[in-house]
Amino acid sequence: MDTKTLAQLRCELETEQAELIATLTTRLREDWEKECDNLNVTDLIKESQSLPGAIRCLGDRLEKVDASLCAMDLEIYGLCADCESQIPLSDLMQDAAEQRCPQCRTSNYYHHDPAQRRVATDPH
Repeated sequence: MDTKTLAQLRCELETEQAELIATLTTRLREDWEKECDNLNVTDLIKESQSLPGAIRCLGDRLEKVDASLCAMDLEIYGLCADCESQIPLSDLMQDAAEQRCPQCRTSNYYHHDPAQRRVATDPH
């Protein structure tokens, strides 16, 4: 991926992260009477994921965006979190926070929804 495209995707992610932080902070304070003005991103994610509905979805998205920014810092952005193959640029352009390649997104083995996740069985 060229540096211009990477910079564009970083800008998109940083903008989305700032918007998510502002929205979550406001919603947690107004809807749930939570004191969250001094929470860091990790604490804000944890706080929002302990609540139901839209707040939890916002927290999940913030976690995904934050993970993508961390992957950029570690210079592993664009690699599938499961199999480490390259995620197609078209997928990243559609969702800069995409963390899985098409095969892992559709594979039954790599479901990260606990309701759909395969459970390893003990052979003994």
